[in-house]
Amino acid sequence: MRFFSALTMLLLTTTLLMAQTPTDLFFSEYVEGSGNNKALEIYNPTNQAIDLSVYYVLRFSNGSSTFAEGGATRLTGTIAPYSTFVLVNGQTTSTPTSPACSPVLQAMANQLDGVYPAPTYMNGNDAIALVKTPGGVPPNADMSNVTSVDLLGQIGLGSAISAETGWSYVQDSTLTYNNSNGDPVTGKVVNYIVKSKATDGTTFGPFWMSWTSDHSLIRKPNIIKGVVINPSPFVVKLEWDTVPAITDTAGHQVYKDIWTELGRHVCVADPTHGLGENPASNWMQIYPNPVVGDNFTVATQFPVNTIEVYSLIGQVVYKQAFNSGQKVITLGTTGLIKGIYMVKVTSTNNVTIARKIVIN
Repeated sequence: MRFFSALTMLLLTTTLLMAQTPTDLFFSEYVEGSGNNKALEIYNPTNQAIDLSVYYVLRFSNGSSTFAEGGATRLTGTIAPYSTFVLVNGQTTSTPTSPACSPVLQAMANQLDGVYPAPTYMNGNDAIALVKTPGGVPPNADMSNVTSVDLLGQIGLGSAISAETGWSYVQDSTLTYNNSNGDPVTGKVVNYIVKSKATDGTTFGPFWMSWTSDHSLIRKPNIIKGVVINPSPFVVKLEWDTVPAITDTAGHQVYKDIWTELGRHVCVADPTHGLGENPASNWMQIYPNPVVGDNFTVATQFPVNTIEVYSLIGQVVYKQAFNSGQKVITLGTTGLIKGIYMVKVTSTNNVTIARKIVIN
C-alpha cells in the first residue's frame, strides 16, 4: 500500500499554501473519547462538490497491516466545497462490554457508522485510512484496488503498538509520575509510542502522553492535502493539534469527550476563510445565545433543509423541514425548560453543522 509522506514544515505562509491546488479530501478532526464516543470529520478543501460513494474509511486494528479486523465503511452522500462531513460511531444501545455512543455526538453526524468492527471503534492505537476505489467497489484485502487519500497513524507496527496506548507528540522520553498508591514510577515513550505500562512492567503507564487516546485532534489549518505514504514514525504534532482541555466536575483538566468543533474546519485552502478565521461564523449563527426571551434566530449562509434540536440526553425536542430556500429562521422556546441544547442544521446542499445553545 502506498501513502505519501506527512508534511514536515510546521509553518508555511498562506501565499505558498494557496499556490498549491488541493485535489482531494482529508481527515480534519479525530474524536477518541470515552466508551464508544468516537467520530471522524472529513474536509473538502476543493472548490467542487465531491461524491462520497467511492470513498471508504478503513481501520487497521492494533498495529495490523490489514483492515480485516478493523472494518471498512463506505461513505454516502456528497460533501460541498470547503465543508465537512462527520462520521460517528453508530452504536445506540449498550451491552455489558460495549457502551452506546453519546446521542448528542450522534446528533452531529452526517453518517452513523456500522456495527463492530467498524472503523469508529478505534481505541488510540489503530491507524485510520481514507481511501477510494473505482466505482466504489469494496477494497480488496491486499489494497490493490484502492487509491490512498489520507492516513492518521502508522500501519503495520504490530507488537510495537498492539499492547500500547497510542501515539505521542514526544519521542524517546522517560518520565516519573505517581501511581494509584502515590508511589513514584517511571514510564517511557519509545519512538513516539506511549507504553501502556511503566518500566516495572506492571504499573499502568502515562496514558496522558498519548494524543490519539482519550483526545480530540484537529488538523492544523495550513494542511491542505492528506498523508498518502505510511509515515515512519508517525509524529502527531506535525499535522494535528489537540483541542483545549476542559475542567471536569472534580476540577481535573481532561481532553476527552470534547466535540464542540465538529462540523466546521479552518483551512487556508478556503479563499473566504483563511488562517485565524472561523468558517462557521458565516455558515451559521444563532442569536441571542444564551436565549433570554421566547425565541431565537438561526441565520445560515446556505438555504436550510432541516433544523433539529436535541436535549443533552439525545432526545429530539424539535424537528422541522424547510423547502422555501430560507436562510433566516426564528424558532420559539415554548415548552423547552432551561438548559443546554444542540441545534443541528442541514442545508439543501447537504452541509451540516451542530452548535450548542443555552436557554435561560
